Amino acid sequence: MQIAIQMFRPNFILLALGWALLQQVHLANAWPTPHQLSQWLPHFKSQRPQTQPDFARRNFETVSRIYNLTVYPNQLPILGGGGAAAPPGLFTQDVRGRVTPVGDFEDFEHSIEYFFSLSPVPQGNAVKGAITGYRIVEFSSQCPEIAASVVYLYCSVVDPGSPDHGRPLPALKQVAFWRFDSQGTVAYYDAWIPNLHSWVELTNGGAPVSDPQFQASSITQICTLTQLRCHGENRQWDSIEQCIADLSQKPYGNYDEAWGDNIACRSIHLVLTQVRPDVHCPHVGPTGGGKCVNAPYAERYFSDESLFGSPSGETFVCK
Repeated sequence: MQIAIQMFRPNFILLALGWALLQQVHLANAWPTPHQLSQWLPHFKSQRPQTQPDFARRNFETVSRIYNLTVYPNQLPILGGGGAAAPPGLFTQDVRGRVTPVGDFEDFEHSIEYFFSLSPVPQGNAVKGAITGYRIVEFSSQCPEIAASVVYLYCSVVDPGSPDHGRPLPALKQVAFWRFDSQGTVAYYDAWIPNLHSWVELTNGGAPVSDPQFQASSITQICTLTQLRCHGENRQWDSIEQCIADLSQKPYGNYDEAWGDNIACRSIHLVLTQVRPDVHCPHVGPTGGGKCVNAPYAERYFSDESLFGSPSGETFVCK
């Protein structure tokens, strides 16, 4: 028996990432009607409702509330008010986590920005795309402090009155491990978005990221928006032309490994410059600001002790 919970439109990061690049999407296939969307329900597959422990239901509800706030327009209050507008009970104030292939997030504000500010609004990208629904397809919580989940993030065009309204964009998947405090609030998380590079190419009409025209357009967009958003002490370049010249010398990178001194990393952090320019303008600038910088493989993916405060393999284990 399944536990079903519906959280879909009209109630955009996660994920969704790279949305600033979605300039040339060619849409195909019909997106399900609102009635059909209402039938795609998040669910438990593992246990019967009457035997499901209370802590597992509580943890499931926390994870559901987090992903519900990635669905447009649910995240708009957070975009306007930052962490102060986030509902209580989702993340602890000292939450820390990792989202591969994007980066580490070492406090409450960074986590809020990743989960909600990177969720695109239709007014903010050329294809008017948004996350319009989600489904928790797998969930397991065998002890009060630990859970694991697999979530599908359904994306589509949000442009009422247009013939494209409701048409699909490719969906994203996120696999995550969660650690909760005694109140069921997330204290640590370790998540992964598989095949992000392929998703970016699909949402670009199938054009490869290696295409020189695609790369040049991305760099121009980064430089134009950086000059608009990063002023005064946050200014990174003297001109758009200087920015283009500097970034054109850097590798574009790969969205399956976006961490690094590359353009892919900067295209993600560009979205966040509109939320906290004092924090994120340096990340898109010439030095990468400590985020878009090269680092050893082991430091990127296996720094559990420094990030979570426990040895690798211990943070997300029931004891």
